[in-house]
Amino acid sequence: MKTVTVLVLDGMFDSSLSITLDTLRAAQSIAARGGAPQVRVRTIAAKACVTTGAGLRLKADLQIKAAKQAESDWIIVPGLGYRSDRELGECFARGDTRRAMSWLAAEGAGKAKIAASCSAAFLLAQAGLLNGRKATTAWWLAPAFRARYPDVTLDEARILVRDGPCLTAGAALSQLDLMLAIVSDVLGESVAHLCSRYLLIDQRSSQARYMMRDRLEHVDQTVVAAERWIDAHLARPMTVTALSSELALSPKTLARRIEAATGVSPIKFIQRRRLSHAAHLLETTALSIEAVAARVGYQDSTALRKLIKREFGVTPSTLR
Repeated sequence: MKTVTVLVLDGMFDSSLSITLDTLRAAQSIAARGGAPQVRVRTIAAKACVTTGAGLRLKADLQIKAAKQAESDWIIVPGLGYRSDRELGECFARGDTRRAMSWLAAEGAGKAKIAASCSAAFLLAQAGLLNGRKATTAWWLAPAFRARYPDVTLDEARILVRDGPCLTAGAALSQLDLMLAIVSDVLGESVAHLCSRYLLIDQRSSQARYMMRDRLEHVDQTVVAAERWIDAHLARPMTVTALSSELALSPKTLARRIEAATGVSPIKFIQRRRLSHAAHLLETTALSIEAVAARVGYQDSTALRKLIKREFGVTPSTLR
């Protein structure tokens, strides 16, 4: 029998925890009908009771001080209910969080696989589990994550990133995607597929279409200014040289600032901004794909279709 351990912390996102437990319960029910082996699910905390972000109190099945190492096949950290870098810093300074991170680091050195979504990815990085690895997190926390953990390769456009024993997911409700991946691992793909059907969970590969760069936590003001200029000139031909000149920066300085804040080159940054506007127009207007392409600077609608499929993982018609 495989064991899934859910690490619960004060301030955790209530829906992220409930998604974790409800998905596992549904998967267990489906597996039982087919005669598949069951999975043991338990919660663990650094103290006897924790308080969720909404104020609910939960008594954990186990306390970290009484847990034996190497007993879990998967350890899941639901999203933390912290929405800024400052709040996360305060969370990491707490004694119970430090004990949880020490336990995670020890478990990560064993055979356990470890998963986290949203701001909980910071917890894995803070514990040293993501050094030299790829990861994702909530898109609006991406600049803060990069500033804190330069040794982690962050791709906030992706909903799920698996690297070695670590699995990270994007914003809070990407916990659904994370849980399907774990169900597939412990109970098989067929159970995961049925679980997605019963719970009406759509498969998604990207959170890029949901990003609003003006809502990023601690975004560089140079990046904000660049974005405003791009937005005002979307339909025109655009070069990095013209953008850097408008901002009174050298192309190298602009590239360094954009890459530090977003993890992508200025050319990719311009492209993503155009695609973000294209997605918004497709979702909110009846404009044809050709008209949308013209408005965001693409003379060829075929090129826009391909880019939307590649970056967002869906076709333009899906965005309607």
